Amino acid sequence: MTITPRTRHWQLAPLECGCDIVTGIDDINQCILNILMTRKGSDVTRPTFGSSHLDYLDMPEDVFIPGVTREVILAIQTWEKRVVVERVGFAGQAPNLTITVYWRIAEEVAGEIYQTDIGLVRK
Repeated sequence: MTITPRTRHWQLAPLECGCDIVTGIDDINQCILNILMTRKGSDVTRPTFGSSHLDYLDMPEDVFIPGVTREVILAIQTWEKRVVVERVGFAGQAPNLTITVYWRIAEEVAGEIYQTDIGLVRK
């Protein structure tokens, strides 16, 4: 049985989490992951939800990096108003690449910067 928490920011946790819900920063992090792991147009009830950054996967690096950066920032600005993206970083090499989104809570003037890693692995 899941008990509804007494906090503004919460959602059901993913199965691999081992817990029922995520709250606070973990909730926001999960929202960012949900946005960035949803290809724009794949949610039939919200066709504009998600991000188009995956469209750049097979592009040359000079097109890939600015294109993914733009699409990631645009998607988060559109769908997660609680945060401000500070920067988008890249680590690894194709086909194993990690995109890291550095962000902070929007209400804070000078707050701690958090990060969300999105692993891209071609199988």
